[in-house]
Amino acid sequence: MLLLAGCQTPSDIDIEDTNPSEKKPIEQIDDTIQGFQGGSVFFKLSEYYRSDSPIKSADFYSDSVLVEPLEEDTFQVSQPEELFGEYIIESVVTNSEDQVLESMIIYMIDPKENDTTDTDSPEPVPPSDGVMVIMPLGDSMTNDSRPRVTLWNLLTDDGHELDYVGDQHQTSSIPDPYHEGVGGIKIQGIIDKTEDLMERHQPEYVLLMVGTNDIAWYFDETAQEIADRWNKLIQLIFDSSDSETYIVAATIPPVSSKDVGKSNFEERDRAVLVKEFNEAVRAHIKARKDRGENIEPADMEEALHANEHLANDGVHLNEEGYRVMGTVYYNAVNRVLMRQN
Repeated sequence: MLLLAGCQTPSDIDIEDTNPSEKKPIEQIDDTIQGFQGGSVFFKLSEYYRSDSPIKSADFYSDSVLVEPLEEDTFQVSQPEELFGEYIIESVVTNSEDQVLESMIIYMIDPKENDTTDTDSPEPVPPSDGVMVIMPLGDSMTNDSRPRVTLWNLLTDDGHELDYVGDQHQTSSIPDPYHEGVGGIKIQGIIDKTEDLMERHQPEYVLLMVGTNDIAWYFDETAQEIADRWNKLIQLIFDSSDSETYIVAATIPPVSSKDVGKSNFEERDRAVLVKEFNEAVRAHIKARKDRGENIEPADMEEALHANEHLANDGVHLNEEGYRVMGTVYYNAVNRVLMRQN
């Protein structure tokens, strides 16, 4: 069994100066690392754990893969050349208040010849002379590298040159680490930073999937109210971007059934509200397309199924779900390219 320890306090985590009695315990915010056969990947402790008190140590155990601490809060995961599939990394994280979290991280190793094609995909569009500047924009499911890896591989296999942009970065099996997926963010959180993001990065294609956090954990609005705020975000992206910018607008994936709505609401089941929200989003997209705006739907809800593609929390996606997510984006981007050509 391999044991790695000695993680220092992450220098890029902002810890609020609060009363120690009010400080929350360590929280795991992501549970999957995406790897590839014969290679190694890097991850930051701050991408997987959150604590009000500084994290002073992190120990990782695995019988199959090697986890090594590097500088600051960065770790490297590597494995034997022939290894692929799903493996468990056990972790013990301790903060300065001596609070301890024992958890597991799933390490997914893609085989070298992993086939992520979709028989229903449109005919690939021949590449142009330019580089496609793409901003993946959304919450923790956009933060996850797997759909970006799938999309990158499919488009580059078609001969396109890509440039992912955003303020976030995450090392994975592709050479471009940038994106704008932020765990826990809601629609309003993206609205608050959209103008600055668009002006600085100037993406040609915005892949937007947001709204899950407005619904999945607690909601006190109707689906129409949430969808109208989503539509406000769409308008702000257009207003802050070049006239040729395309928005690939995704519905959100289904979630498991659970009552999380305000007690006096007519509808409290998050699974039902997701369906209602997506219907309202589709109506907004159709209205904009009918007006000739540069928007293309990427219907995640239609392609993903709760009993097949959800992780254990009933909200995030599993390995196959993230592959489907990347492929749905690929099909939508190809439709945009065909229209542009």
